Amino acid sequence: MDIQAEINWIHQEIDKVKDPSFVEKLKHLLQSINNTAIDSDTAYNLDIENALDSIKKGDFYTEDEAKEIAKKWGRK
Repeated sequence: MDIQAEINWIHQEIDKVKDPSFVEKLKHLLQSINNTAIDSDTAYNLDIENALDSIKKGDFYTEDEAKEIAKKWGRK
């Protein structure tokens, strides 16, 4: 596929998404990619704002949950 066909496919797939958590993660991914044009202080502050927003929304792991996830790293 050429790049425009890939972009069209991505648009179609995004239009099907109903999960707000996924949309938020995709938004953060795109923001982080676009941060290359922003100075590092601004990017750092944006990362902090995004993290605080995620915490306010309850989108985080407890310490115990994080430890359980970390135990699975590298095991497949």
